[in-house]
Amino acid sequence: MESEPSESNLLIITKRDRLKLFVKLYWRSIVLITTPIILIPIAFIGANNAYRCFYIFLISIVYWVSDIMHPSITSMIPIGFYSLMHMMEKEYVTQAYIKNELLDCLGIMIVGVAIEYSQVHKRAAVKILMTFGCSHYRLSFLLFFGTMFLSMFVTDILACGLMLPLTKAILMELEKMGIIEMYESIDKTKQKSVYHELRQPRPTDFTVFYFLGIAYSSSIGGMATIIGSHVNQIMKSYFELIFPLGPKIEFPHFMLLNLPGILIQEALLYLWMNSYFMGMFRANSTIALEIGMSEEEAAYIKTLLDIQYQQLGKIKFHEIIVGAVVVLTGILQVSMIAAQFRHTDHTTLHSHIKTSAPCLIGIILLFAIPTKLDFLEFFKKRDSNSEPLPQHQTKACLNWGLLRREIQWSILFTIGGSCFVFEALKDSAMTVEFEKFLLLFSTWYPPMFVLVVIIFCKVLTEFASNPCVVYCLMPSIAKLGVMCNINPHCLMMAATLSCALPFHMITGSPTNAMVAAYVYIRPRKMMYAGIGPTVTAIFVIWFTVVVWAKAIWTDILLKPDWARHNTFMTINNNIQ
Repeated sequence: MESEPSESNLLIITKRDRLKLFVKLYWRSIVLITTPIILIPIAFIGANNAYRCFYIFLISIVYWVSDIMHPSITSMIPIGFYSLMHMMEKEYVTQAYIKNELLDCLGIMIVGVAIEYSQVHKRAAVKILMTFGCSHYRLSFLLFFGTMFLSMFVTDILACGLMLPLTKAILMELEKMGIIEMYESIDKTKQKSVYHELRQPRPTDFTVFYFLGIAYSSSIGGMATIIGSHVNQIMKSYFELIFPLGPKIEFPHFMLLNLPGILIQEALLYLWMNSYFMGMFRANSTIALEIGMSEEEAAYIKTLLDIQYQQLGKIKFHEIIVGAVVVLTGILQVSMIAAQFRHTDHTTLHSHIKTSAPCLIGIILLFAIPTKLDFLEFFKKRDSNSEPLPQHQTKACLNWGLLRREIQWSILFTIGGSCFVFEALKDSAMTVEFEKFLLLFSTWYPPMFVLVVIIFCKVLTEFASNPCVVYCLMPSIAKLGVMCNINPHCLMMAATLSCALPFHMITGSPTNAMVAAYVYIRPRKMMYAGIGPTVTAIFVIWFTVVVWAKAIWTDILLKPDWARHNTFMTINNNIQ
């Protein structure tokens, strides 16, 4: 007869251990519930809706940083609460979801699906590996600096979107040859987030290294030229609208100002990413020894690549069409931006940034053009030796089934929510409170005040889409320049460049959101990887605006005559 288990055989768990286990298992729920309670005093500062909106903004920040819910779900919190609490005087929801950066992001993602479907990216990847080898240091240099250069002449969103399929194809080829693994094995992956499904394996550090480098490089290259980023275009329009007597911000001057800085920033980014992920300058580290390759291994891999490229055969009509549409999209985008800045009179801020149309036109062409020319067989003369006529209609270069499966639709919610949240702050007059905060530093030495503005804008732009941050903050920055007797050109340029470089959160830029969704990069990885680029960006931007800018605009740190002719009433009327 079996005896009943005695109390001494039972596992005794103390209250402290039970509490630790509870917190370990349910910390996300604890953060979800306690955050609104802890931050609620902020909602009762002031009599208007400014701090109530800021309260919801802070809740969203905590949820985004702690990764307790999927980012697309977190992005719905501001929309729901602002509408529920009747804080919005304008209907911003529809405006947020038809933003040009959102349409650009959607358009280039669709073009990326067409690139992967045509396999043209695979041909390019094999050719690159044959030419430059499989060294991570060489490949990362090529991809990072190539992305930076491309984003100087098309928008950063387009540059990043075009590089994603190519980078993925290169990594897949490296994985086939056993050099890297793109994703961790399912049995090695511990699901620490409730929204990470098994079909979304966690990327390895190799994958995170390359794709974050692409996202960061596209942002860095985009700050070099007017056409490279939406934030630059918004700043130019704002400056010429508010200060019509001020100097015109021309393409050559803007590029001359920023080109040295982006080259320094990109070089520092390359060194940081390779040091952080690839063990550069740490020859005896585990990762450095892992990626090392002997001459025999390199020769063997080159032979495999040669064989693989021969197996691809001649370039296909499908690949030619997709490549031509991509080139056409880039040319149309550059031409459209240049034409708008050449002919616009800047009477309204809504006449500038119409860059989504080229991508949409390219998508229509891809849905209409077939992958093969089989239909021509119906119009040729036929004899007994002719091949049978096609029995089915030729597929198009794109179809809805592909988009439905391949597009990461959650990106649209993330970008739309991050646009909405900052426009709500502007509508509630929270930007006025930001002005009051920055005025506390107005008595500082002007270069130091510029540094404060850079850091302040850099922090804000991590948690909201950077074009929206620039759109909402530029009037306040212009006012600060007039009130503090500092050249508004200097302050606006500093704020713009700092907003152009978000490195920590997917909400900071559409490029970050695209990359994170494309290979399932977790927010924590991006937050840690962005530390180095953020520190270097702050000092590079400060040097660019305070020191290097004097070579282009000698009065950049002085309040010029054209700024004295603008009153606060004039600024407010122009912005309206």
